[in-house]
Formats: sequence, C-alpha cells, structure tokens
Amino acid sequence: MSHSFQFTEKVVIGGESTSQLNTLTAGTRIAISEAMPIANDTLVALSVDVSQVKGVFILSDQDLLLETNSNNAAGGNSLSLKANIPYIWYTNKYDALKFTVDITALYVTNASAAVANLTLEILTDPTV
Repeated sequence: MSHSFQFTEKVVIGGESTSQLNTLTAGTRIAISEAMPIANDTLVALSVDVSQVKGVFILSDQDLLLETNSNNAAGGNSLSLKANIPYIWYTNKYDALKFTVDITALYVTNASAAVANLTLEILTDPTV
C-alpha cells in the first residue's frame, strides 16, 4: 500500500501569490500524535532509517526540544521546535534533512507551562 504526502508552498507579495504543490508517494508512513507532558526527556518509540526518508512534518502547539537516540543528542540529532511553526522537509527541498543519523529513539523535552500536542508524520521508501 502506498502513502502520499502533499506539500504546498505559497508566497503572497504585494497581493500577488504564487504556489507550488509537491506530491511524494512511498510505501511507509510513520504517524505519531501524542500529548507530551511538561517534563524532560519523555521517551517516544521511533525507529527510522534516514536514508529512506522522503518527507517529514512535525508540529507542536508548544515549544519542544526533540533529541534522537539519546537524551543529550550524543550519537543523534536535536531539533528545537517552535510552537505552531511546523518543521517541514521533503526530498525536493534546498536544505538537508535535519536528521542525519538513523533514529532509534526520540526524546522530547517540554519546558513550557502546558501539555504539548505533538504531531509527527514521516514518509519513507522501504525499498531503498
């Protein structure tokens, strides 16, 4: 079964808009939707071969620190996620994926004053 992600980028300047639709299809979708408590290093089970990643969408309604593989980013990567500003990446982007090392675990630090609603979607191609 294949899964598709559609990413639309839109810019409006002086009332004029332009947009670009990017559709990616691959065989595996990883979907996590969790309430993250106010705490350091909440462990979320996640395993990703980053060479297979085709698209990523991560969103939280609170600022979060995401660390992969350990709770101090040793041997992994970290991403400071801002409230209500998604991290979006897909294979046609100019920048590189923020996750450069295969993910064996995800540690989430929520230092805000409220429970955070975390949404994480990853599209991967298992045939790579």
